[in-house]
Amino acid sequence: MSNETYLIVSYLAAGLLCFLFGWGACVWLRRSVNGIADAVPQRKWGDLLRRSFPISLVLFALISFLSVTYYGGCDPRTYEKIVTDRDYITQVNQQQLSKSLDSLALAVGIWGGIILLGLVAIRRAEKSVSK
Repeated sequence: MSNETYLIVSYLAAGLLCFLFGWGACVWLRRSVNGIADAVPQRKWGDLLRRSFPISLVLFALISFLSVTYYGGCDPRTYEKIVTDRDYITQVNQQQLSKSLDSLALAVGIWGGIILLGLVAIRRAEKSVSK
């Protein structure tokens, strides 16, 4: 396989893996989020949680994947230099996957805060009904 073909295939494979990371996190956490969305007193908020959760996780993973560049920041590389260095291509793919997983951890943390607020709202609604 030529280095140019390797660049294209590895880029597409890394992008697909990042998408699958986001989708996998969504599938893994979906049941919990749906349970909390069903319990939120305001139906519109529950629907918003249910719809935005999978989109946001996949977008976090893909946007962070796309934020990694092959051309370098302070030490710019030409396309010819990139194609000739297979180790560099592999290193950039690893950075893309790492950045995607980092952003997924951040997204799950943000969603944890949002869900915490939802649980507080549910608790307050239950207390006001029981009084």
